[in-house]
Amino acid sequence: MHIEYFKIFSDLVEKKSFSEAAKVNSITQSAVSQQLRTMENHFNVLIVDRSQKQFRLTEEGEKIYKDAKEILRLYYQLSNEISDLNKVVSGTIKVSSTFSIGLHIIPEYIKKFIKSYPSVNVRLDYNRNANIYDNIISNEADIGLVAYAQPNKFIEKVDFKEESLVLICHTENPLAKRKTIQIKDLANQKIVSYESHMPSYKAIATFFKKENAKLEVSSQFDNIEMIKHAVEVNIGCAIVPISAVEKDLDSRNYKIIKFKGNPYKRTLSAIFRKGKKQPSSVKMFIDLLTS
Repeated sequence: MHIEYFKIFSDLVEKKSFSEAAKVNSITQSAVSQQLRTMENHFNVLIVDRSQKQFRLTEEGEKIYKDAKEILRLYYQLSNEISDLNKVVSGTIKVSSTFSIGLHIIPEYIKKFIKSYPSVNVRLDYNRNANIYDNIISNEADIGLVAYAQPNKFIEKVDFKEESLVLICHTENPLAKRKTIQIKDLANQKIVSYESHMPSYKAIATFFKKENAKLEVSSQFDNIEMIKHAVEVNIGCAIVPISAVEKDLDSRNYKIIKFKGNPYKRTLSAIFRKGKKQPSSVKMFIDLLTS
């Protein structure tokens, strides 16, 4: 049985979707189904419980998935080590990113990287902040991209970018006439924000606390795109990174207002597993981020 069977099966389990597994592997949905049946015939067991409406593995399927991940890890490790011996930068880099970094910042880095190292396959997945740390610790991802990196005994971090935060508000909001603004001017404004457990929310709450201004939250979301949509329908204002809004202003129904003196910024970091031997491809990608 080819190594690709384990790769496609792992993607199927993680995506919980035949169509999504087919998409990330550039094959048809029927091909994914056929490979699953081949694996079931090979091991002479049912891997997926087809009596359930939702995707669910059998006990045997759980065992095969766990060992398939280890087989893939060893296979990729071997490939990277052979590439290192041959001084060829190749292999696969698995990057787990927050939505705002993955959508608005990292694509330019990836373009530069694959232009320099076309033999490397960069797989970018979007995740919640907490899940990214879990992915790094469990070796599900090689590199995590986060804002306001949190200390963790299993994680190392490298800061690679600092960017300004701005206010966005609906074009009909009186604040839309302002060229600059201060936190104290938002004391009576409804604020659309990130969910309370997220580092971005905690940073914004700290800004208000330092200015002795009350933070009045109208809605909370777990990603930047939903926050922007909420501002568009005039639920409230939002403090967001400039990269998330500067390119799509013509198609949005909101105004960007800078903070006076540009005092508020967020630091973006690449995180990776502490003590893990990184292949050349991952080292090169991190070097590109920090260059």
